Amino acid sequence: MKFEMFDVENYDKWGELVKKWARDRSSRPTTVAEFQDQLLKADVMAKYPQKFTELVFIEAGYDDGKLLIKLPPAELLNEAEKEVQGTSPYPMPPFYASDMKDSSLKNDTPSSRLLFHSKRVGEYTIKFCG
Repeated sequence: MKFEMFDVENYDKWGELVKKWARDRSSRPTTVAEFQDQLLKADVMAKYPQKFTELVFIEAGYDDGKLLIKLPPAELLNEAEKEVQGTSPYPMPPFYASDMKDSSLKNDTPSSRLLFHSKRVGEYTIKFCG
């Protein structure tokens, strides 16, 4: 079974939207239609599988002493392991290749770090570890 995943092209814009929702609960969409509308208005360029019909925001506490561990579905993990053993390159979001040189940012300035942070926040919120 091939999994369809939610994905985006503009990780920076997606990350900024996620940060907005984290900082302002009232800005969060409450329906899939509102979600899609916000993605469109923010120019996120999302690939949105039709199977998703509900929206759930999960806020992990930091001071409550609980460590939230998000696990991928076993089926997705198994499929991903098979795919990465094939002949295609490892699937990384394209911003890593364009923004990184070795393990450092190519343009290491405060503004480029903030932009890269937005991309990473965006990636973190939608990627399974599978």
